[in-house]
Amino acid sequence: MTGPVVARLWRPVLLVALVGVAVVVAIAVGVPSVEQLRDGLAGTGWAGPLLWAALYAGLSLTPVPVSLLAVLGGVLFGFGEGLPATLAGKFVGAAVGFALARRLGRDTVLRLVDRSGRGAERMAVVDDLVRRRGVLAVVGVRLAPVLPYSVLNLLWGLTAVRFRHYLLGTVLGVTPGTTALVAVGAFGTDPGSLPFLVSVAGLGVVVLTGVVLARRRPTRSRADPHANG
Repeated sequence: MTGPVVARLWRPVLLVALVGVAVVVAIAVGVPSVEQLRDGLAGTGWAGPLLWAALYAGLSLTPVPVSLLAVLGGVLFGFGEGLPATLAGKFVGAAVGFALARRLGRDTVLRLVDRSGRGAERMAVVDDLVRRRGVLAVVGVRLAPVLPYSVLNLLWGLTAVRFRHYLLGTVLGVTPGTTALVAVGAFGTDPGSLPFLVSVAGLGVVVLTGVVLARRRPTRSRADPHANG
């Protein structure tokens, strides 16, 4: 009996351990200051944006606020280099977080909800929704984030959404806000300039769109037997 139990538990235990390590890292490291990052990246030349993308991807797996990281990307590298480096790090972090949860956690979640009729029904509703509206569902959640970026990446991995739909929805959903945040960092030294004002206005539009989407009542799936009660 020990062998099958270990075979069932090692994946969720590993996932929990990785999440725990990410939390410890976030608490211990926090968001690096501009001075720390400049000192660390000094002399790296053309490799600087690549190192920033790798650092961003790693930190996006922790509860560190990625919005602040996006602004830092603009401060460090300007808009032209900071935007592609920041977006690359964000997309890689999203893909890795999703893959970890899908590989290590989804089977366990399905086994757990199978023990509860109501839990299995709710999971079926969620899975049906993300199968039918995969890209749109991801875009909507990305524009109206209610949880940290790293947590959302893990939660998406626990659903039945297809990876290509998740990745495309992530690209479409996070690019507008990230672009505006990088621009704020890049042009923040001249707050009266047109690029800065445009970036702030764009960020405001993204935030307003997210608020509107978050306040909308979700449409219940026809597969939900409790939809009328």
